Amino acid sequence: MYWFQVRENAYEVSFCVMWGIIITLGWLVSGGNFWFGVLPVLFMSVGDALTGIVRNTIYKRRTKAWVGNLAMAAFSIPVGAVVLGLAGALAGAVASFVEHFESNPIDDNITVPLFAFLVLVVVKLYAPWLLSPLDSLPF
Repeated sequence: MYWFQVRENAYEVSFCVMWGIIITLGWLVSGGNFWFGVLPVLFMSVGDALTGIVRNTIYKRRTKAWVGNLAMAAFSIPVGAVVLGLAGALAGAVASFVEHFESNPIDDNITVPLFAFLVLVVVKLYAPWLLSPLDSLPF
């Protein structure tokens, strides 16, 4: 798809694969709470889009800049807090930080949802009191 895919940046496929993996693992690990998988993917899809919008507005080119990560954090931390309490906010902060770094062939489409998911799993195992009451809702 030459009109969609840039040869130097073919990592959108990674996002689709990670979406499926993280959603599935989130469902299994949490015992059916889809937020464990949806939240990390939401950080990647919306948060990373915000970094791109800010980056293109300021720099007019593709580059990694902390101002973009701050925009991602401004979205991810509050959304994470509303959905999964302090655990979600922490996952949003980690995702926003991790998004800044890329190391070929592993890019932020892999690291952002993976690290956010790992934060949620560690909190569930070792500090479940950091999860909000929304964690127990069936939707």
